[in-house]
Amino acid sequence: MKYIFQKRCNFCKNAGISVVYKLKHQKLIRCKNCGLIFLDKQRTDLENLYAREYYSTSESNMLANYMDYKDQEKIVKNNFHFAYDFISKNMSKKKNKLLDVGAGFGYFVKYLPNNIQSQAVEVSREAVNALKINTKAKIYNGNFLDVNIKSTFDFIVSYDVIEHQNDLVGYLSKIKSLLKKDGIVIFTTPDFGSPINKIFGKTAPLIQPLYHNYYFTKEWIKRNAPNLCYKVIYLKTSYLAASSIGNIILLGCFAIPFLRKIRILDFVRLIKVNNFTIPFIRFGGIECILMKI
Repeated sequence: MKYIFQKRCNFCKNAGISVVYKLKHQKLIRCKNCGLIFLDKQRTDLENLYAREYYSTSESNMLANYMDYKDQEKIVKNNFHFAYDFISKNMSKKKNKLLDVGAGFGYFVKYLPNNIQSQAVEVSREAVNALKINTKAKIYNGNFLDVNIKSTFDFIVSYDVIEHQNDLVGYLSKIKSLLKKDGIVIFTTPDFGSPINKIFGKTAPLIQPLYHNYYFTKEWIKRNAPNLCYKVIYLKTSYLAASSIGNIILLGCFAIPFLRKIRILDFVRLIKVNNFTIPFIRFGGIECILMKI
């Protein structure tokens, strides 16, 4: 395992920090200048981190972020309807170009209109294998900051990816460089400032020391997006989403570790309800649309 130690804020480069929470092996810290919240110790071996174990649980696997990612297809279609609606209303009648950064298995790209030419970036070899089956998109397998992309795009989407970055400014700057004039970036990320997450504190499911390096609030995005020449078009915290029963239980295990000890995930799989999709009141997820200015 490889790590990077963040001794100053990646966004504003300020060295003044305060501790938000002390975790088992890391500290969650806040920049005293811009207010960005991030882990002081972040894992960097991304290909190992987002391997097969990330996408599905098993008796021996305690690292998964999904009960079974294959069940996410209809969930993606439902939960990202705000993005589908925006793209449909704002795309030109001629061909449009879209890049999906952190495309997973390609479920979002799969259901885009026919006049959108798609490309996808994904660091996980496991996910790329599924991407090749699910889409006709041009695929870049590697870290987004390392791959050489020569096109520019009308739309760039990146769902639940921004919080996983090590170099936040590098990620946001590269997205901006790949957008056409007045191009649009659409992303989602957990809302650190939601009331429910505040109640649960450091046991809230969004705090995942292996995977989530950065933590955002709507206020931080509003205040700092203009500093990177982005205009906020749409910003909302969503509390209702579709989810599988298995994934709801898995999130519960992050908040209440005792659930893992009684092997509730194994029980859910045994009675075969893990892939049932139901409406779910979540802890708060930010939906954001920015325009390059």
